[in-house]
Amino acid sequence: MKIFPVFSWLIISLLFSTTSSRAEETRVDDLLDLLQEKKLITPEEGAGLRDDLAIKESEQRLEKLERHIEALERRLEASERENARLRAEKPAIVPASSQSDLTALDQKVKVLEQRLALGEEFAAETAKKAPKFEAGSAGLRFSSADGAHVLNLRGSVQTDGKFFMDDKDTDKNPQAGSNLTDRFELKQARLRLEGTLFRYFDFKIMPDFGGNSGTRLYDAYIDTHYFSFASLNVGKQKPPIILERLQGDNDFTFLERAYPTYLGPNRDVGIVLHGEFARPGYKTQYTGSHVNFKNLFSYQLGVFNGVGDNGPLDQQTDFDDNKEFNGRIWAHPFQYSGISLFDGLGIGVGSSWGQPHTRRLTNLPSPNGQNTIVDYSKLGSGVTSLTADGGDHTRVSPQAYWYYGPFGLLGEYVVSSQELLGTNASGQSSIRQDNTAWQVQASYVVTGEDNTFQSVTPRKNFDPWNGEWGALQTFAFLDPDKSVNHASTWTIGANWFLNKATRLMANYEETYFDGGAANGDDRQTEKVFSTRLQLSF
Repeated sequence: MKIFPVFSWLIISLLFSTTSSRAEETRVDDLLDLLQEKKLITPEEGAGLRDDLAIKESEQRLEKLERHIEALERRLEASERENARLRAEKPAIVPASSQSDLTALDQKVKVLEQRLALGEEFAAETAKKAPKFEAGSAGLRFSSADGAHVLNLRGSVQTDGKFFMDDKDTDKNPQAGSNLTDRFELKQARLRLEGTLFRYFDFKIMPDFGGNSGTRLYDAYIDTHYFSFASLNVGKQKPPIILERLQGDNDFTFLERAYPTYLGPNRDVGIVLHGEFARPGYKTQYTGSHVNFKNLFSYQLGVFNGVGDNGPLDQQTDFDDNKEFNGRIWAHPFQYSGISLFDGLGIGVGSSWGQPHTRRLTNLPSPNGQNTIVDYSKLGSGVTSLTADGGDHTRVSPQAYWYYGPFGLLGEYVVSSQELLGTNASGQSSIRQDNTAWQVQASYVVTGEDNTFQSVTPRKNFDPWNGEWGALQTFAFLDPDKSVNHASTWTIGANWFLNKATRLMANYEETYFDGGAANGDDRQTEKVFSTRLQLSF
């Protein structure tokens, strides 16, 4: 029994080793079934034989696959050897004419590459020298690539409305203080051409097409600033005396400047030596010849033709050899000191002296109503036909401001003392006219932006569709002036900054007078509500 299964296995192995077809595999299965049927092998032995046959079949197939892969690898190696041989033989079979063509083509490629490199270098150099152009809320700006030459075109428009109240009392001198006309005004329509040439020469030209006096030239000057400690400004400009006058014409808090400003010159033609000094360890920053708010200390010394208090803007020619000398010093004592509370504190003093010859006197107005409060033909001194002729004219103005976060405070005092020449019943006579004024103004930015001497910049522009409302500033000031016999003004108001360039202003102002009316009575109180829409870019 045991010998026969072994014999049968040898028969089956022999049969299987000679065939791999599916039909012959079936014959093997039939043979195993026959042996089991004759009881020559058990079913378990038959199953084991079938498993052994399956393993042997898999091994044979694997061997066949390995032989096939080896044949493919030999063919691949032969192909690579043939390719290598062809590449090695290729130069030898290239015709001479083709070789020269390749050399010429290579030379052309090299020339093109050189031209491309030169073109890129030229484009880079051209880009470095190309002028730059910017347009935004600060106007139009053209500049050279290196920043040595700059041209700015800017402008501003102010439209006002003034509405007087309780002004119908004709018994109080209708020529001054009553029956005042409600009106709309084009207060300002200016173009400003300013810039820099050769890095150290600044200039500004600013005509004004608004107001009631036709076109007038406000500023036209050149400022040379090679040295921060000694720069030179020449031309028509603001003489450096009164603090509020030196503030930008579109930056001051109220619609009109206060009484102290009218006790100094508006514009004059002359020359100013000025310098700035930074706190030790910090770099001096040039900010122009007027108010310096970025350095520790600054000074201005000027010589001008000389104009009277609130003198005419269009006086550009002098008529005598006498000149007016003025000067101003200004300091930020706590700047960069680490005491943030007083970092925005500035203090200074301005002064002027001259001996004018046959200078015409200009009457002084109230701030907002612009009604005459000092009339040099009605001083009550018994001397008429007054002029400033040969006598001393001295001004002194201590001044200060303080800005901390949204809070701002500005104050100054001015005394203007001049000797005036006129005539009385005895002939020629002179008098001493002393005008004094002071102001204190306080402001607060309700929406939290920083309050500065250079106006307010809202964090977000007015955009009601997205819930943005700009910035709101409220303020009040007290502004007494010793004139008429005496005038005092108080004002409250608000500024709404729609964006950096646009603001809506509203003031209510009352001015009280001692004297100034017929028969020695007090002039009627001036009450005025005024508004302004300002666009400055």
